[in-house]
Amino acid sequence: MVATDARGTDPGTMPVLEDGPGTHPAIAARLLERSLAPSARDVVGARLRTRGVARIGRAWWPYRGHEVTLPRHGYFRELRVAGVLRVVDSWVAGRARRRTTLLGRCLHPALVGPDLARADLAHAALSAMWVPSVLQPSESVCWSVEDRDTAAVAFDVAGTAARLRLTLHRGGLPRRVTTARWGDPDGSGFFRDVPFGVEVLEHRTFHGLTVPSTGVLGWRLDSPGPVREVLRFQITDLEPVHATGPVLGEMCDLDAVPDDIAEGEIG
Repeated sequence: MVATDARGTDPGTMPVLEDGPGTHPAIAARLLERSLAPSARDVVGARLRTRGVARIGRAWWPYRGHEVTLPRHGYFRELRVAGVLRVVDSWVAGRARRRTTLLGRCLHPALVGPDLARADLAHAALSAMWVPSVLQPSESVCWSVEDRDTAAVAFDVAGTAARLRLTLHRGGLPRRVTTARWGDPDGSGFFRDVPFGVEVLEHRTFHGLTVPSTGVLGWRLDSPGPVREVLRFQITDLEPVHATGPVLGEMCDLDAVPDDIAEGEIG
């Protein structure tokens, strides 16, 4: 029989919590205090518009994008790069779909099947940085504190376990957000989980949400090994979503996307 503390919890598996309001770790309270106005605490998702530059091979090309994200369910996204490359992808309920076209011609997918689903789960998890209300500590969102400014947050995306590592400025806003992403950034032919995330350069407030608005997306931003940047982005508009029903249907509706897409499922 495993020994438990006065609250009936195995002390060997308890997350390390700093002193804070109630049972919430202080680092979580700092993030939510700075990120959420009272009117935004019930936000469950966001519609985003972005622009920036994307790395293709050795070159950087301008892009524009829009995205609908519900971090606890998934996302739908479209990117247009240099006016000639179009990427439409989604991850909803463990199912990933992606179509990439160059001047209207479909390109052969680099990832299909479970590999695609595992890789795109990372984006679904990272999108929580734009909807910080979904990271409020609860029975389904567990914070584990590493030090004063760093914590891991475990939650699920449509029933699939996800984990973010947050590093905050002393004021409470994120300066780095990372997760593990399935991929092969070095072109070795060997796919595995590799640290992937965002280095945050600026924050901006949209309708009560103060979130990363400018940053760099890439591999190994906070771990040993060669850093590989893949995207430099700026959020130009963010509209909070306060209800899941019609938006979840919007993410699942890919009828306009032709059948020649890459697909994959987890599980």
